Amino acid sequence: MPLIWNDTLATGIRQIDLQHQELIELINTLEDAHASGQRQAALEDVLPKLSAYVLFHFATEEAMMSKSLGDHAERHRRQHQVFTDRIEVLRYTPPERIDLAELIAYLKQWLIEHIMKTDRELARLITG
Repeated sequence: MPLIWNDTLATGIRQIDLQHQELIELINTLEDAHASGQRQAALEDVLPKLSAYVLFHFATEEAMMSKSLGDHAERHRRQHQVFTDRIEVLRYTPPERIDLAELIAYLKQWLIEHIMKTDRELARLITG
């Protein structure tokens, strides 16, 4: 089942919300490729695009964080690092050992939870 952007996912920061929408689209594209039996395309085309976009998005969020955000900024960066580490491992994992269904479920769950908790808190701290 694809992720669908809706107002409950909005942080109120347009740049971040647009990037979240793009991440959702990339995850949905990965899921579509997997569901249609295009495993190789999913692993060789879509996953690298998703990985690169995630790094771009995390850099955007981290640039918005200032030292004044204290504990939030540190927790937020740690969450990004854990996610990045999980994705980075895939570069060194033989393709036949990657469970795409499990990966897609993880990506969906992580993104929604991160947006709803951490990113919305970031937006609240930034916008006051």
